[in-house]
Amino acid sequence: MSRRFLALWFAAVTASAMAFIVHLALRFENVRLGYEVGKSYQEQRRLFETRRLLSIETQTLRQVERIEPFARDVLQMEVPGPDRTLVVRVPGADRDDREGPPQRQRQSPRQSPRPPGTP
Repeated sequence: MSRRFLALWFAAVTASAMAFIVHLALRFENVRLGYEVGKSYQEQRRLFETRRLLSIETQTLRQVERIEPFARDVLQMEVPGPDRTLVVRVPGADRDDREGPPQRQRQSPRQSPRPPGTP
């Protein structure tokens, strides 16, 4: 066999071995990332469940049936009588709420306000 053939054969075997090693490295990285994604999904599911439970607990703690006895017994609070009630008037609150918020008239960009005496 010639030296040239042996050199080319050695280069081909080396390149094949390197390609196989790179393939294995990529495969192992792919498997590792798959496990990492699985752990992330488990963590996400756990967090969603925790959020759901906390939401239920928040709704339970906000119920009037639970707050009122606490306010009356522990905080010694009571419902104010008419002599302790103040009526606050808000400007614009006397209009009909079905109309929605008051509408402002918009000026088009071409109709910008000008100071008096300017053309």
